Amino acid sequence: MKFKVKNVIINNFINLSINQGVNILIAIIVTPLLFKNLGDIQYGLVNLSLSIFLLMSILISYGYHLNGPKQISISNNLNDELDLINSIISLRFFIASIIALTIVIIVITTDLFRTYEFIILLSIPILFSEAIHPIFYLQGKDNLSVLGILNIFSKTIYLFLILLFINNEEDAPFVNFFFGISLFIVYLCFWIKFYSKNYFKWTNIDILLLRFKENFQYFFSSVAGHISINSSLIILKLFVDNKELGQFALANRIALLLRMIPVFIIQSVLQSASVLLKKDNLLFNKYLNNYYLKGLIFTFSIGLFFVFFSDWVIIFFSGEQIDYASKNLVILSFIPFLATLNFKNIVIILVHDKKNILNKATWISLIFMVSVTFFMSFKYKGLGLSIALLISEIINFLIHYYLLKNEK
Repeated sequence: MKFKVKNVIINNFINLSINQGVNILIAIIVTPLLFKNLGDIQYGLVNLSLSIFLLMSILISYGYHLNGPKQISISNNLNDELDLINSIISLRFFIASIIALTIVIIVITTDLFRTYEFIILLSIPILFSEAIHPIFYLQGKDNLSVLGILNIFSKTIYLFLILLFINNEEDAPFVNFFFGISLFIVYLCFWIKFYSKNYFKWTNIDILLLRFKENFQYFFSSVAGHISINSSLIILKLFVDNKELGQFALANRIALLLRMIPVFIIQSVLQSASVLLKKDNLLFNKYLNNYYLKGLIFTFSIGLFFVFFSDWVIIFFSGEQIDYASKNLVILSFIPFLATLNFKNIVIILVHDKKNILNKATWISLIFMVSVTFFMSFKYKGLGLSIALLISEIINFLIHYYLLKNEK
């Protein structure tokens, strides 16, 4: 049993490492191209729009990226599994349609997105790609290799589209469109192949309401978490011009890639942690502590690397020395380490299905985060926001730890 679990852990870690490696490689190629071809202003607006749509995407995911894998893994038979998959996709597609329609109405009737309304409108495919994202199914089946293959195909399509069609600032609206449509095409091909052997039917309204109610707490907590991660550019836009926004967005893009390290560490161990907990609590704790220590050492080392080489990294991504972006990157480099502090808390909460603690912790953390980032952005602009994001990660860890420690 121990050998089997260890093999699953290693395979998951390798698959997720390859997956994230592809994301990083594509970012290394695409980010310099976009920054140089679009300029700092349009690059900032493209990333601002992406942040908005990533926030919308978590509404569509509706928390099933958290507990969907568990529900798939414990399905008793194929019919139950298909009913679950059909209902999740139906619910997500319905939410995506509502959000897309709302965005179109806002663009047509208001000036909220003035100067970048076309970027917003052409970002809508991102919503529908999230609606059919198969990660909940593939993680539940411990089939992360397929997830990696899908990621490679989608990112390759995206890369070629960027190389072929993004040449100047007038092409800015198509960047997020290419991103969303690449994901949508690849995910759609996966489900077409899947349903060639099974069946799909839109779920009736009663089942949709049931799914809506049963997953509300996971959805509620995941909204708070993604606001914390993806709202920084939206907040900063209130206090700086588009040029400064674009330069901060460059450092923030690199930081977001680094921020995925704790996420993929959790994803790589979560399934096996759930199995170990049922079999041997002592082995579960030993295993968790082992990967916790390794994660902290690894992310701290990554942080040090980017501190010492921040100028070089910014020059590589932008083609020029941008002191403002370098200073922000130095501060943001330690976000992965501070986020990894919360690794054990999150795994324990998820494997024990402590939805109430997850919900409470993330929303309390969000209140602190928004308060700190608004104040620091207003007072010190981008550098203040970078410091606020570090403070937010520490607060997030302390709140999760306290609530777990004092659980009744």
